[in-house]
Amino acid sequence: MRSLLYNEHYKMTNNKMVRYSFLVMPLLICLLPFFFTKLIKGTDGNVIDFMSVLSNFLIITIFLAIGLAGSILANEFQTGTIKLLLIRPRTRSMVLFAKWLTIQLYGIYLLTTTFIFSWLIGGIIYGFGAGYGLMFQKLLLTYGITFLELMLISTFTYAVSVVFKNSAFAIGFGIAALLGGKFITEIAELLELSLGKILLFANTQWDQYLFGNTPILSGMSPGFSIIILIMHFIFFYGVAWFFFAKRDITV
Repeated sequence: MRSLLYNEHYKMTNNKMVRYSFLVMPLLICLLPFFFTKLIKGTDGNVIDFMSVLSNFLIITIFLAIGLAGSILANEFQTGTIKLLLIRPRTRSMVLFAKWLTIQLYGIYLLTTTFIFSWLIGGIIYGFGAGYGLMFQKLLLTYGITFLELMLISTFTYAVSVVFKNSAFAIGFGIAALLGGKFITEIAELLELSLGKILLFANTQWDQYLFGNTPILSGMSPGFSIIILIMHFIFFYGVAWFFFAKRDITV
């Protein structure tokens, strides 16, 4: 497994789009102070406020992860290298998992880079002496929720790429699922639809269970959300495993 992960990371370092993706959030962090001065700069501003404002743009990291999830395996089919990958003494399940794990590690790298860089820039602007209280806890929760959504929607996109072997379709479908899923969840919350509680993005909003908040829909609880999220993940990854591990591989 270690050699598979090393191989996938080597491929990532040779992928220009992946390399450039690590510049997206740092550039955004550097540019935003100039365009949103009134929003993030003031006499009582601090580094945590700065990071909290920038956390509203973390969805960009999910878009980037969708890009990798939709192409990491589909490109192997499109270029014909999938056959070379499978002739090695490794099971298909190991290959599938290694690529999936690489996607998740990529997401962690993006979020970690964003967190550290926003902390550094915010500290330079406001100083590093801010209190790390409730605002910081909410900030960490935002990053946690972002990674949870990143993991699930990238797994969904990964499954689509395995089924259809087309990176462009998988990426487009993944982005549509992300935006459409969030929109449908908001509609379900607005109309108080009971079936809305089984939606993916209704259960990734863990802030509804913390800081004195109430669930967005009746009947929801932390345990319920955990079960729903696990069911979604098992279904997404199960579809990917079935189509990759059980059927004949043709380019």
